[in-house]
Amino acid sequence: MANFFKRFIQLRKFKKDKEDIDFQEKLWLQLKPIKLRENKIEQEKKEIENEKKKIKLPSWSKILLIFLFINFTILEIFIGWVTLQSFSLAFAIGMSPDLTPLVALIGAVIGQTISYWTYCNKSKAENTEGGVVHDTAMYELKYGWEQQQKEQDNDNNAVG
Repeated sequence: MANFFKRFIQLRKFKKDKEDIDFQEKLWLQLKPIKLRENKIEQEKKEIENEKKKIKLPSWSKILLIFLFINFTILEIFIGWVTLQSFSLAFAIGMSPDLTPLVALIGAVIGQTISYWTYCNKSKAENTEGGVVHDTAMYELKYGWEQQQKEQDNDNNAVG
């Protein structure tokens, strides 16, 4: 008889444990979507904070272009000052001033700026989709370097 009561108590304890587990499972199924949304919101908040903290620097080509403009402006101001000094000296000794160096300097500054701007545009065109460098890199990723070498060898051996 004692054995019967022992088994009865174990069976009741087992059923109670099973009911507790079922209840916890149902509760978890209800809470899981809420927890996932809370985690997603927290992650998005962290991403927004990180984006706010990031300082996006301009590209090197833009930095160099700004440097060139500042450098050329300072140079032109200095040459302008030197030219004014040469005017006063030329009038003091009775000679006519010579503007040839100033004209050559302005041409050099404009030429360098235009050539740098042209280089930046060429580089941008090469590195965007449809450009030589971009297309070559994508081809290498897709087909591999060996396939491209075989095609180049075939092109070099072609007659015509």
